[in-house]
Formats: sequence, C-alpha cells, structure tokens
Amino acid sequence: MSTETSTGTIEWVHVVASKGAPAMPVAFAEVVTNHGITGDWRVRAGSRRQLTLVDADVLDDVGRTLGIEVAPGASRRQVTVRGIDLNATIGQHVAVGEVVIDVTLACDPCEQMEVAIGLGGRAALEGRGGICGRVVSGGTIRPGDSVRIVPRA
Repeated sequence: MSTETSTGTIEWVHVVASKGAPAMPVAFAEVVTNHGITGDWRVRAGSRRQLTLVDADVLDDVGRTLGIEVAPGASRRQVTVRGIDLNATIGQHVAVGEVVIDVTLACDPCEQMEVAIGLGGRAALEGRGGICGRVVSGGTIRPGDSVRIVPRA
C-alpha cells in the first residue's frame, strides 16, 4: 500500500466513451470545471462524481489477493495514481495535474468489479475503491503529473 500520504503521481488516465464501453487509456485529458473529463460519458454538471481516482498500489494488492494481474482501467476509475493515500483526501482539495478537485466521497466498488476485475474484485476493493470529486478548476491531466493536497481557495 502507499506509504506517502500527501503527494503522488498519475500513472494512467482513462476515458469511457459510452456506457458499457471499455476504459481506454489516453495520453492526456481535458477536464472541464464542474463537469469532468471531455469525452467521458459519465460527465455531469453538478455531480459529486466528476473525476474518479484509484490507487495503483491497491490495484496491485487486489491482483495479488485474487492471483491475477489487474489491467489498467479495470477499476473503471478515470485516473490511476501512486504514492498518495486517497482515503485521507476525502473532504479536501486535491490538485491532479493542473486540475483541482473537491474530494467529495469514497468511490465504493460496485458489482461491475466482479466482471471488470474478476470474481472477488468487489470484495477485494471494499473500503479502498478510490475517491470521487467535483472539479473546482479544470485543465489538462496526463500520466506523470503530480497529485497533491492543496489548501481550499
């Protein structure tokens, strides 16, 4: 699991173009204030789930637990990060590359994880399925960008 609690790095950015479509990795994504990632079907004005993040270390652990390799994007979260305790960011503002989000809630795993990751995926992610946030300030995100807690404006 992550040992750092206040900074991390984006490893993957994924976009899902339509409901039920696979999560496709992208080199970068444009994120719109109070909406989310351009081109992702889950974009909703006013939603508390405009951007979703998951910890790569958690996905690695899930893979070890289940005896499989969890493919990037299998969690259906848009941004995969490493090096930051995501659960510790709930209720705070987090800079994800150029983007700032208000972390609103834990992103609990759903029954889709049983298919997307594999049998036992939902239970293996319980309590560590990532976070959801509202986009306070849009911009561009890409793998390699930093992820850090920032003061509220």
